[in-house]
Amino acid sequence: MNDIKTLIALIACLALGACGKEFLEVKRSKSQAVPAEISDFQGILDNWREMNSSSSHRLGIVGADEYYVADNHWRALSDPYEKNGYIWADDVYEGKEVDDWNAAYYRILLANMVLEGTDNIQPSPAEQEAWDKVRGSALFFRAWNHYQLAQLFCKPYDPATASEDMGIPLRLQTDVTRSVGRGTVEATYSQIVQDLKEAAELLPVESLNKMQPSRPAACALLARALLNMGDYAQAGEYAGMCLSLRDELVDFNRLDLTTNQLFVSDYGASNPEVLFFCFAASGTITSNSRFHADSVLLDMYAPGDHRLSGYFRDIGGGRQVFKGSYQGGTSFFTGLATDEMYLIAAECQVRNGNIPDARNYLNTLLEHRYDASLFSPVSTGDRGQLLRIILDERHRELVLRGLRWEDLRRLNKEPEYATSVVREVMATRYELPPGSPRWVWPIPDNEVDLADIPQNDR
Repeated sequence: MNDIKTLIALIACLALGACGKEFLEVKRSKSQAVPAEISDFQGILDNWREMNSSSSHRLGIVGADEYYVADNHWRALSDPYEKNGYIWADDVYEGKEVDDWNAAYYRILLANMVLEGTDNIQPSPAEQEAWDKVRGSALFFRAWNHYQLAQLFCKPYDPATASEDMGIPLRLQTDVTRSVGRGTVEATYSQIVQDLKEAAELLPVESLNKMQPSRPAACALLARALLNMGDYAQAGEYAGMCLSLRDELVDFNRLDLTTNQLFVSDYGASNPEVLFFCFAASGTITSNSRFHADSVLLDMYAPGDHRLSGYFRDIGGGRQVFKGSYQGGTSFFTGLATDEMYLIAAECQVRNGNIPDARNYLNTLLEHRYDASLFSPVSTGDRGQLLRIILDERHRELVLRGLRWEDLRRLNKEPEYATSVVREVMATRYELPPGSPRWVWPIPDNEVDLADIPQNDR
C-alpha cells in the first residue's frame, strides 16, 4: 500500500503543480507495485484522511451569515482566505493557493484513478459486488467534489443561462496535461447528475461505515443537486427514495442538551441520521475563541425548540458558540443526513403543489426537535406561508454544514426569498446583495495562469 500512496502522491503533485524537479525525476523501479486489484482501489477510497476530511466548504462557511466576529479578532486574522473572504473582498487569496480548490481536485484525481483502474478489471462473479461498490464509490466521490466546487466557483444554476454561464473544469481523466477549459454550468451539473445516477445503481444500501458512500447517500446528493437546479420533481423523487431506504431521525427529547458537544465523535457511527460522513475544519475565524452565533439566527428558534440549547452554548461575554456538529467536535459536519432529506422532500412537495405531504415531512422532523409537551404541528394550507416555514427550518436545522451559502445563492434568484448579507467591520459596512458577482468566488490565481482559463468577475 505504501507504493500505491507513492504513485498517488506523484500524480497529485503533477496535478497541483507542487513537485520539485528532484521529485519529478525519480524513476520508479519495476518492483514497485501499482494499484491493480479491486482491493487496491477500495483502499485508495477508504483513506478517510484524504477523501472525507477537509471537505471543500470553507469558503462557503466563511462567507455565509451564520456567525460574525469582533473587530479585534478580524484584525488579528493572518490568513487572507478568511480575512478577505469574510468581507467578500476583490482580492480574496492574495496570490496564495486555495485549499477548497486543491483538495477537491485531488480527490477527483483519486476517483478518476480508481475509475480508470476498474475499467481494466473484468470481475468474476465472486468479485462483481466488490467491483460495483468501488466503482460506484469513485463515481460518488467525483460527483461530490465537482458539486462542492460548483457551489463556490461558478454561478448558481439557472435554467435560462446555464448553457452559457461558465462552469468548472470537469476532470474526468487522470491525464493532468489535458486541457479541459471551464465548460458551462449546464455541463457541470449534467456530469454530476450522470455520475450520481450511475453510482446509485452500483452502491450497496448499507456500507461498512459511514465514510463509505452508499445508495441512500447517492440518492441524497442527487436530491441536493437537483434542488439547486430547480428540478423539484426529480429532487423530491430522490429525497423520497433516500428516505425509503434510510429514514431515521434523532429525537432531541432524548439527548442531554447540556453537554459541551451534543453528539459523540465517532465518525457518525452512533448517529442514525448520518448517511455519509465528512467534515471541514472550523478554521481560525470560526473557532470558539472568535465565533459569535448570528443573533438573527438565534432569534429564529421558538420556545420549546431543543435546537437552541442543543446547537449553541453560552460561553459568557454575550457569545454563543456552536456545539451541534454531527462530527461530534469543533469541526463542522458537511456530509449528508436524513434531516436534510426531510426538508428537501418537504420543499419539493410544496413547490409541486402537494401541501399535505409537505406538511407531513416537515412535522415528522419537527416533532423530533421540539419539546414533546410544547410541539404543535404546522397546519397551514397556504403554499407561500408553508414554503417560508420550510426555508426557515433549513436555516435553523442545517447550521454550519456549508449549506447556508448554497441556499442563499439559489434563493436569491427568487425576489421574495432574496437576502443581502451585511458585515460591520472596523466601522465600515460591507454588503453582499442579491445579484452580486461576489456570490461566486474567484478561481485561484495560479490556476487561471497555469490552465489559461477565464477568471470570474468580481
